[in-house]
Amino acid sequence: MNNTGLHTVHEKQVKRYRKDPEGLLKWIAENLPLEKVVMGTGFGPPGIVLLDMLFKVTRDISVFYIDTGFLFDQTYDLKTQLEEKYGFEFLRFSTDLTPAQQEQKFGENLWEKEPDTCCNIRKVLPMKDALKNYDYWITGIRKKQTSVRAHANLVEMEPRFSVIKMNPLLNWTHDEVWDYIKEHNLPYNVLHDRNYPSIGCKQCTSPVCEGEDERNGRWKGMNKTECGLHKMVGDEKQTFKDN
Repeated sequence: MNNTGLHTVHEKQVKRYRKDPEGLLKWIAENLPLEKVVMGTGFGPPGIVLLDMLFKVTRDISVFYIDTGFLFDQTYDLKTQLEEKYGFEFLRFSTDLTPAQQEQKFGENLWEKEPDTCCNIRKVLPMKDALKNYDYWITGIRKKQTSVRAHANLVEMEPRFSVIKMNPLLNWTHDEVWDYIKEHNLPYNVLHDRNYPSIGCKQCTSPVCEGEDERNGRWKGMNKTECGLHKMVGDEKQTFKDN
């Protein structure tokens, strides 16, 4: 962890960008060592917005995704569309354990029996690899998404991955995200037009009924709303209050 970098972010009082994600990205591009900054995306609407904003500010920050091996075909199609639109290539990270090897080791449908274990294997462990050479991780999470994310801050220490986590869209609403997508005619996952407001792996994502929370289609019927990439880390978590 770059403690000097942590001090820099704090002293510059980035909280003034709490509703200005593009402004925060510009500040990052002007003040941080870009070789130590990376953005992650799961190809959701906030990630698409953030990607568009990022490329307006700089082309010198890498962007990665976690390929679980269980993503929808439409998600891979969107990845290709975005690469063609912006003329770049996402960094891909994945577990070494193939779906077949996972089934052999843990039995069939691990995501039904132990969804947290499945997420840890296919998402959290690859994330550690994705972030190991960076000090700053830009995410597209929003407070309104889940109860865990409601406690997040604009900038926070993430000791699990030894990075400073930066959340430019944290205080944006669902409508602000989609208004931006429509205004700038950005590509998005076609499954969103088929009642899939939040999209993850095929086995753990379902359409939702009108009026349901957008996360109700993730791990339906289970007491689970997060894959483990974003979580409260107890007393270890250090944040700079942005509200």
